[in-house]
Amino acid sequence: MRNHFLIVLAGLLSAITPISGCSRGPAAPAAPKHSDLSGVWLGSKGSWSMARGAKPGAEPDIPYTAWALERMKGQRPGGPGSDGDFANTTDPAFKYADPLGFPRQYQHPLKFKIVQTGDYIYQLWEWNKVWRQIPLNKPHSEDPDITWYGESVGKWEGDTLVVDSVGFKDSTWLDGVGHPHSEQLRVIERIRRVDPATLQIDFTFDDPVAYTHPWTSQYTCKLVADDKMTEVITTMSDELHYRERFLNQKPPVPIRR
Repeated sequence: MRNHFLIVLAGLLSAITPISGCSRGPAAPAAPKHSDLSGVWLGSKGSWSMARGAKPGAEPDIPYTAWALERMKGQRPGGPGSDGDFANTTDPAFKYADPLGFPRQYQHPLKFKIVQTGDYIYQLWEWNKVWRQIPLNKPHSEDPDITWYGESVGKWEGDTLVVDSVGFKDSTWLDGVGHPHSEQLRVIERIRRVDPATLQIDFTFDDPVAYTHPWTSQYTCKLVADDKMTEVITTMSDELHYRERFLNQKPPVPIRR
């Protein structure tokens, strides 16, 4: 009798199992897997395709407007590796110690770090401890502020991070050569890890004031094995010391040596 009861109970349980399984519904789809961009990165000489070697303003593949060409005529880069000098440069980064702005910040020969989370991408540069916060899957502000580094939002397209940035001060240069832009500049970055040690960034510059149509450039950098980030900050004393050394200007206030 007992054995008969167990057989009947087992039959009932086997009949119930499929029904309870159906009540759970289909399994939730797996979260998409995005590329891991995390790490400390460093560009190398020649890693920025914007520096084509042609005379600034004469590059056949940069679609200048008359406004931009007029600005380029007056640009005088300064500092190491340029044809200009410190005394006569019009480079705002040298002349006024202005922030480099974006995307010129990438060209500085120091490292930057990418920190990746589910909702934000952070870029941290050694030079002057500049940082950039990129929220994911969010729209731009209705009226973005005009700032040194703009307002950026991002989204994933497969293994590529697409970053859309607007709201840049027009006093900065796109690069050390002096390519200008207006406050209408929009920069699209497509950031992809092409191999474990290489990060590739494809830029599209869209600025109807400075360029007749959008144009592109590319930047590559390599992973740094030692992920240590150092502190490199330019102070007022640093700026005055630079002017004293290269411009022979007597500092108006004491310099901290």
